[in-house]
Amino acid sequence: MTSTPKIVALNKEQHSATKINNTNAFSHISGEHLLPVVVHEFVVAGAEFPIVFVKANDTFQPVAMLGLEVKQNLFMQGNEWQALYVPRAVRNYPLVLVKDTSSEGERLMVAVDEASERVSQADGHPLFNEDGSESEFLTHRKQQMAEYIDMGVVTRNFVEKLNSLELIKEQTLTLNIKGQERRINGIFLIDEKKLNELSDETFLELRKSGYLTAIYAQLMSLQHTQKLVKRVAEAS
Repeated sequence: MTSTPKIVALNKEQHSATKINNTNAFSHISGEHLLPVVVHEFVVAGAEFPIVFVKANDTFQPVAMLGLEVKQNLFMQGNEWQALYVPRAVRNYPLVLVKDTSSEGERLMVAVDEASERVSQADGHPLFNEDGSESEFLTHRKQQMAEYIDMGVVTRNFVEKLNSLELIKEQTLTLNIKGQERRINGIFLIDEKKLNELSDETFLELRKSGYLTAIYAQLMSLQHTQKLVKRVAEAS
C-alpha cells in the first residue's frame, strides 16, 4: 500500500542529510494503468507498450498503456518493474517538479516526496554535499527533469499538429480475454485512413518535422495490446 505523498520543496538546509535509495524504485506506480510519454519515447516505449492518447483539459496526452483497467499495472510483479524500458515520467521520483507559488508565471521548482520509502538519512544517494553544494546525483536528476520539460513542449506541438489535421480519433478497443469481450473506451488513436489521404505537401511537411517516425511508432505499438491481454489471462 502506497503512502500519502508529502511533497516538500527542496531546500539545502532542510535536506542537507537527505538521501535517496533504490528500494522498490517503482512501487509508487504499482496502481497506474497509464503513464505519460513524450514523443521522443514513441519508438522505444512503443516497442513494449501500446501508446494511445487520452483527453485531459481539452487536449490530448500520449500515454503508455500498462493495464486494461484502472489501477491495473501488468508490468509490475510485486514491487519489481518487468519491462525493459522505463518511461521518463517516472525516472526521477521521489524528486518531482512543482509550481513555484512564490513567483509569478509558470516557474517550476524541484521538490521531494518525503513520504517515499526511498527517502531517508540512512542510505542512498545524497542530495547535497557536505559543503552544501548540489551532489552529482541531484545535478543529473535536475538536468533530466529540465530535458523532460523541453520534450513536453515538443510533444504538445506534435499533438497540436495532429489535431489540426484531424488525425486523432476516438476509438473503442475491443479485446477478447479468455472468451470474454472487453471494451476499452475513452482512448484516442491516430487515424491511419486519414493519414494516408493527406496531400503530398502535408505528408512531406510531417516528414520534415520529424513526426512521421513517431506516428508510425504509435500505430505499430498497438500490436502490444495483445501482450496486455496475455498478461491478464496469465494472471487470472
